[in-house]
Amino acid sequence: MIKILNFIFLVIFVIFVLVFTIYNHALVRVTLFNYESIKMPLSVVVFASIILGIAIALVYHFFILFKIKKENKKDAVKNKNQKID
Repeated sequence: MIKILNFIFLVIFVIFVLVFTIYNHALVRVTLFNYESIKMPLSVVVFASIILGIAIALVYHFFILFKIKKENKKDAVKNKNQKID
């Protein structure tokens, strides 16, 4: 059931991307500091930014989970040592 929902969400996202691309085909250049990109459609820039943001959020999320897991492990060892004493 979850795989079907994931597929449906993916299809809806792809349709949204296609519609957005059709209506926003203007070419733009992205400038960051002194670097300038080639001319790309606005939709490519927007969706590349979305994907980059999601990737950064996932890395941050996994880092926080790893940190919490590491702290919980330390607390468990500390509690175990206190019970033994």
